Amino acid sequence: MVTMGRTATPRERFLALMRYEPVDRLPVLALEPYEVAAVERWRGEGLPKDVDPVDYLGMSRLVRIPLDWKPIPRFDERVISEDEEYVIQRTSLGALVLRRKDNPTMFYGHIDHPVKTRDDWEEYRQRFQASSPGRLPDDWAEIVAPSLDESEHPVGICLFPWFFRLGFYTMGMERFLTAFAEEPDLIHAMFSHWRDFALGLLHRTLGAVRVDYALFTEDLAGKNGPLVSPAIYEEFWYRYQDPIVQALRDQGVPVLCQWSAGQFRKLLPGMMEHGLNCTWPLEVMAGMDAPALRDRFGRELRMGGNIPKEAVIAGPEAIDREIDRLMPLIREGGFLPALDDMASPDMPFSHYRHLIDRLQSIRLG
Repeated sequence: MVTMGRTATPRERFLALMRYEPVDRLPVLALEPYEVAAVERWRGEGLPKDVDPVDYLGMSRLVRIPLDWKPIPRFDERVISEDEEYVIQRTSLGALVLRRKDNPTMFYGHIDHPVKTRDDWEEYRQRFQASSPGRLPDDWAEIVAPSLDESEHPVGICLFPWFFRLGFYTMGMERFLTAFAEEPDLIHAMFSHWRDFALGLLHRTLGAVRVDYALFTEDLAGKNGPLVSPAIYEEFWYRYQDPIVQALRDQGVPVLCQWSAGQFRKLLPGMMEHGLNCTWPLEVMAGMDAPALRDRFGRELRMGGNIPKEAVIAGPEAIDREIDRLMPLIREGGFLPALDDMASPDMPFSHYRHLIDRLQSIRLG
């Protein structure tokens, strides 16, 4: 894995783990972001001010290539109205959402959406052109790309938003889901443009940097199952997603990951047939069980997450039970144990620290 006498980097450990190669210990990662309110709580429980939890706990991190997927020109992300508890704010994608003032990273409902008609979409899509200035940093070729190549942490591309999030964020959930039956031409037009937009961004970056992973950021499932059927996914996704997967495979990207909460086992066979080989965060409360998925799909499916947030809230004994449950899979490889959701404000810092300490203490070599 590494030259004799040299300690492996987190990037080398990540790649070795995902290739089922020998590795001395885990690259310990947060696969989901932290809620702002959780970090604020942790500041009073031992996390120093202005220090990132990842840095303080000596964790690895997933480095992302700084591609700008946002609209150009930007929507004005301003507060439209507010009261003592909530604000209504325009998002970067042009929707109006309700947010709590004490937890601004979360939203509690969409109020309005920018795409209501086909004409709206034709106007909206003009803001998403891969050639627009600012999609990459000005010093991309001279400084950013070389520094990413030298990163000690895994480097990847986050395709955000991907098709499901694109429709949900721009049309609203109800209208987006009914449009598959009532306005299929609009969905095809949206996904077709997003494919071209994504390909344009990838062509500007792939080949300039060694890419270790790609994240297709969807959130296309709920607790009881996927929000689209396998038939809908097959009809609307693959013709537009396949060229993206192929472009990534052509450049040797080893980990192509479906990033989605919820329970979407019914979609996994098709996803894997069409080139995806990983999924996380495997939400336990939605019935996603990593050992059972390994039994069903074998080593072709890499995975991450599956340590339930509820266990970390409960405390060390519950955390230890979950790690013990996952140890056979950890030792087999192709699996990154991590929290299965965002760290929330009801999670004590001492409990989260116990989780990280336990994962960092695991020795595999």
